[in-house]
Parts: sequence; structure tokens; C-alpha cells
Amino acid sequence: MMRCSDAPARPWRALFLCGAMQGIGGGLGWSLLPPLMPTIAKELNISHAMGGLIWGAAALGIAISAPLGGAMVDKYGPRRVAALAMFVGSVACAARALCESSFSLLAAMVVFGMHIGFVAPALPKALAGHIPLARLGRATGFALVCYTFGTALTVLLARSVLAPAAGGWRPLMLIAAGAMALTGLAWWFGMRDRVALSHRAGLRDVLALRHNGQLMRVATMQLLMFGGYLALLGALPRLLTEAGVPAVRIGPAVALWLTAAGCANLIGPWLSDRIGRRPLILGGAIVACTGLGLLAIVGLSGDHASLVSALLAIAALGGGCFAPLLLALPLEIEGVGPSRAGAALGLLMLVGQIGGFLLPVLTGMFAEHGGFAGALGLLAVVHGLVVLPALGLVETGRHAVRPQGGASSAAEAEQVAA
Repeated sequence: MMRCSDAPARPWRALFLCGAMQGIGGGLGWSLLPPLMPTIAKELNISHAMGGLIWGAAALGIAISAPLGGAMVDKYGPRRVAALAMFVGSVACAARALCESSFSLLAAMVVFGMHIGFVAPALPKALAGHIPLARLGRATGFALVCYTFGTALTVLLARSVLAPAAGGWRPLMLIAAGAMALTGLAWWFGMRDRVALSHRAGLRDVLALRHNGQLMRVATMQLLMFGGYLALLGALPRLLTEAGVPAVRIGPAVALWLTAAGCANLIGPWLSDRIGRRPLILGGAIVACTGLGLLAIVGLSGDHASLVSALLAIAALGGGCFAPLLLALPLEIEGVGPSRAGAALGLLMLVGQIGGFLLPVLTGMFAEHGGFAGALGLLAVVHGLVVLPALGLVETGRHAVRPQGGASSAAEAEQVAA
């Protein structure tokens, strides 16, 4: 191991840059596709089934690249790896503007997803070099809020405002690609690595962490939560339309769902510092399951249609409150720490994106046979299953059992030593 840099900590700069990477790369670059898909599908003659496959292709790309991305972050540092990956992602985003068939768009989305597999493990590790572990959950929550609000604005404005202003969906893809490239430049010049590197890091280190039971519990929760989020984001506009919700209410309903999740991203880590990680995750999973389950039961007919936004917001508050913790917890787990954060987050992304690929497919199947109630019922069960791995989670952070006179974990001791 070696110390990467003696540069002074810049917590606010690190927060801003991580927020920009999340908001521009994910909130804009990734989330442009769902609201523009009706227009793109008509022009490229894309079926509903193929549209779902194209949307899931990004998750597949992340799953393919995340283990290597995590290892590269530990070996070369988050600054270099994330900057280069962001440029690759901008090229993939621009390539979508040149697509003339569903298969070329599918390939572009796979490459776009692969860049996320390198960026996502870099951000929490970069933050860990500038922010104490005790506040890392809140910092990660802020970065995730930028992604969530960026997605909400994109879903709300892409089709009605941004695409007409840009002259169509193809020029808008080029503009988004330019924004991603500029964000990558800002990251390269503004970020400084202040965490330990390992020149021996490789795929073997990533796969070796599968024996860490606590990390695999977090990875299982990531599979369920992130997969469920992607399934709901991709299917919700069409499900609401087919259920008879007026078109003018669909965009605001989805935006409110994302806004509620963003607010929960900020509040959840703060609350977990007071009540503990495990109680927050258990409570959040139950709330999310309840909100989606009630929505599946009451349906959208008649007077019940007015409950859509409220129940979606309840579900978002439940799941959103602990989503940032899943990205911060690996750095607090015994046997991981900041020096192996890239490998741990790479494994987390691999497992999580398997859910991101499979759960949208399952949701489509349930919607095909059970309609709105079938799809929402499945996603309620998915969120409820988070309780099972959470029950065996060992408490970390300030609520962990601390050795007498020492740090609460090897991870905290490592950061103090650095």
C-alpha cells in the first residue's frame, strides 16, 4: 500500500465534483433514454420488448465492467479512472445520436453502462479521502441526491422542453455528451486522491471479497433495491398510461417519486447516525414495501387514482432513506476499509446490476400477465425481501461495538492512520 497524495482535504470541492459526476453522467446522460424512448422507438421501429432490452443493456454493461473498474480504482486512484471513464461515457452518449437501428442503440447503451462500472466505484472512494468515515454516508447521500434530482428534471423536461429546444433527440444526445466531457475535465483538474492505493489490485482481489459475509449482505440489498428502482423507472410511465392515468399527470407523478427519493437520500444518512444503520434499513424496506403493496392493491380505478403520487412518494421515502448507506457501508465493514473500497464497490456494482438487468425483465413479465397490480406487487415483494439480508447486518458507524480504547473498525483505524 502507498499513500496517494499529501494534498490538503477539500471536502466541499469533492462533494461538488462527485455531485456533478452523478447529476450529469447519470441524471442527464443515462436518464435521457426513458422519456425520449417513445420518439426514438417510432423513428427506429423499436418494439416494447426491444425497448426494455435496450434500457437493461446499460445495467448489463455495468455488471460486465464493475469488477475490473473497482480493481482499477484501487490500483490507479479514483481521479484518473473516473476521468477517463467519463470521456468514454461521453463518446457512448454521442454515439446514440448516430444510431440507425435498435441493435446499434443497444450496443451504445452497453458501452455507456460499462463506463459507469468504472465511475461508480470511484466516487465513494474519492469522498473517503476528503471526508471522515463517520460522515461518509451523508456525503454519499448528497452525491446520490444530485443523481436523483438530475433524473427527475430530465424525466420532466427532456421530451417537452429539452428535445424541442435542441432540435430533436439526436442533437440533445450530443449536448448531453458535451456536458459529460466537460464534467470529466472538471473532475480531472479539480479532484485530488487522498486514499491508499494498491499496485497489486486486480480482479482476484474483487472476487476474493465474495467471502466477506457482511459485504455480500449489502450486495444482496443493492441487487434488490437498485434493480427494483430501475424496473420501476423504466416501467412506471407505461404502466400509468395503460392504467388510464391522464398523460398530464404522469410526468409530475414520476418527478414527485424521484424528488421524494432525493429528499430521503439526504435525511436517511443523518437519521442513521442517530438510530443506527440496521434499524433504518429495516424500517425503510418495510415502508417501501407497504407503499408499493398498497398501490398494487387499491389500483388506479375511480377515486383511487388520486393516491398514485402519495403512495409512490411513501415508497420512495422508504427506499431512498437507506440507498446512500449501501454505497458507504462497504468502507465501514471489517476487512474492507478505504484501501479496498474500489474492489468492494466493484463487487457491489456487479451483484447490483444483475438485479438491474433481471428485475426489469421480470417486471415486464408480471405486467404482461397481471397488469399494473402484478408489476407493483412484484416490486413490493422485492423491496420487502431487503429485510432478510438486513437482519444479519452487523452495526457499523457510531453505533458499532467499539474495542476498548480503539477505533470501531479496521476501516476507521486505517483512515485515522492515513
